[in-house]
Amino acid sequence: INMAPKKTKEVKKSTPAKKADPLFPARPRATGIGGAIRPIKDLSRFVRWPKYVRIQRQRAVLYQRLKVPPAVNQFTKTLGKNEAMTV
Repeated sequence: INMAPKKTKEVKKSTPAKKADPLFPARPRATGIGGAIRPIKDLSRFVRWPKYVRIQRQRAVLYQRLKVPPAVNQFTKTLGKNEAMTV
């Protein structure tokens, strides 16, 4: 019985690193004051998110604000002066 030849991974020869061109020397990006290029920063906060994402984030924030620790919550059901006199 003849078997199919094994598949071997072909190793690609890596190309040698390109040598720097002396006519165009590499310069670091000038992102400081007076530099024309703005520094890269995360702009995901300013993205217009889909409606369902905004709603679920707002809901999470509201639920966090609704949570009150039990030690504080016990004072929301106190008796008034009149009710305290009758007890």
